[in-house]
Amino acid sequence: MKTSRKIAVRRVPLSEREVVDGVTLLLAAERYRVRHEVPNMGQSADVVATRGGWVTFIEAKVGNWRRAVAQCLAHEQVADFICLAIGAASVPEQLLAVVESRGYGLISCRPSDLLCTWIRRPRRNPKVWAPQRRRVAALMRKIRHAC
Repeated sequence: MKTSRKIAVRRVPLSEREVVDGVTLLLAAERYRVRHEVPNMGQSADVVATRGGWVTFIEAKVGNWRRAVAQCLAHEQVADFICLAIGAASVPEQLLAVVESRGYGLISCRPSDLLCTWIRRPRRNPKVWAPQRRRVAALMRKIRHAC
């Protein structure tokens, strides 16, 4: 007698929410405290991770990574480190070049198993503007940690 098995196949592409959740797990494993949807300059950062006195802003995308780069520009005024997280099977060379030139970090989230890994670690951002940083810090204190 034959039995048939259905093998669960991961659907592709990922949703942005799945990327955010995967990034949250990665950062929590690295002992960051993580918040979601933190307001900054008329938009919200998808993920904000803190460890010690350092603040890292992360924009998650499954498609239009150029939009994430544009969003990251506003984060340069408040974040010590800035990253993009992309949910895709491969990382475009052009994105790698932009990330490298701006000093941003890059996290890749594989659609097949939702595993998120660092492709590039960010460099420290020297452009933090103290008044805006204090404003965002006050807003962050009102947001519950995701983990």
